[in-house]
Amino acid sequence: MFSQAKHVPHAPDELLIHNACVWPAADQAPIPDGRVLVRGGRIARLGRFHARAAYELDAGGGLVLPGLIQAHVHLGQTLFRGLAEDLPLLTWLRRYIWPLEAAHDGDSLYASALLACAEMLRGGVTAFLSMETTRHTGAAFAAAEQSGLMGVIGHCLMDETGNYPPLAVPLDDALADCDLLRAKLRGNDRLALAVAPRFALSCTPDLLREAAAYAREHHLRLHTHAAEQEQEVRLVRKLTGRGNIEFLHDVGLTGPDVAIAHCVHATRDEWEILAATQTHVLHCPTANLKLGSGIAPVPDLLARGINVALGSDGAACNNRLDLFQEMRLAALLQKGLHGPEAMPAQTVLRMATEGGARALGWDKEMGTLAEGKRANLIIVSPDKLHVTPSGNGAANLVFAHEPGDVELTMVNGEILYRNGECTRLDLAQVRALARAERAKLLQRAGLTS
Repeated sequence: MFSQAKHVPHAPDELLIHNACVWPAADQAPIPDGRVLVRGGRIARLGRFHARAAYELDAGGGLVLPGLIQAHVHLGQTLFRGLAEDLPLLTWLRRYIWPLEAAHDGDSLYASALLACAEMLRGGVTAFLSMETTRHTGAAFAAAEQSGLMGVIGHCLMDETGNYPPLAVPLDDALADCDLLRAKLRGNDRLALAVAPRFALSCTPDLLREAAAYAREHHLRLHTHAAEQEQEVRLVRKLTGRGNIEFLHDVGLTGPDVAIAHCVHATRDEWEILAATQTHVLHCPTANLKLGSGIAPVPDLLARGINVALGSDGAACNNRLDLFQEMRLAALLQKGLHGPEAMPAQTVLRMATEGGARALGWDKEMGTLAEGKRANLIIVSPDKLHVTPSGNGAANLVFAHEPGDVELTMVNGEILYRNGECTRLDLAQVRALARAERAKLLQRAGLTS
């Protein structure tokens, strides 16, 4: 594929992609023998048309579609891959994840985030929503900036010292960190800050209220976890007398600017709160299974008009940052529970593209291919054995395709991944840095691999 790709620079001012099956959106029909014209980082035209451009790229009959959007990930946990296995959520956090996060310095967090960005680019991700830890969030921004990805990066807030004191940061200090990060991001149209109180059990009610107020004062997204596991829900009820999402609603952490990961054990009454407040839900099927948390009631949420986006969660509780795997599993789990008609492939693809764009607050910029939107797109090969013969586009994409089928990942009109290589990153150096920083991180944490 890409017989002319070697002649195309990574960031052309004008590029015509042709000989492609163009799929503008999950709910639209693919356009065989289609074309996409990119100018100045945005889509100038798509469909069947005649045009010339400074550079042309033959897609070799590949499928051109909106870039996938990773709606819940912890970049800083990528170095923890394979270290904490076969444990329930709260034990997993207290025994491994929080000690490792507390041992991060700026160098190890940067290496972890860079590794995550490289893996996501290889898998067709063009934008993400993350939650980092309580310190060194600037290192995650530096890694994302270097990779070229778009992202909303959450600065984590934790102040409940009875939970894990080494990660606790006083509220004023945490918000001062947010002030510094906002100042550094002025004029940056690829990266944004989110305020990310971790979850109800690691944050006092005052912190949650102040975090919500701060985010709204500065027009930032709010990102948190809730109702992931039954033990967590029981503890929140014991402490507050409320359900997990009911409590978050009481302290201001619901609304169209809020994205909540998991919601596996939300009650029916809480579904109605999510719907009425237009709160976004971030579904992470693999992580929910691996931690034994359960299966989120996604069809019930969608039936109420709740926007559900798709994420892998971190490599510490998934091992892979693979949205193709998440799409497949998201569909199969619901079919196993509710029958073969549940969760059609088209619905899942919408969650991984448009749903993610809405959760990030960037639906006017991405999530579909349309004139004027950013040229955030991927090209997926139809020629692999495991997808031959290609039939229904959505079904093949969700049930047959995998990250290795992604031939090209483009963000803002810049080619960031092509034919197995990242254009801004040296993958051998990324891997070497990750191995070296993981060894030092484990030593600081007093753990062994």
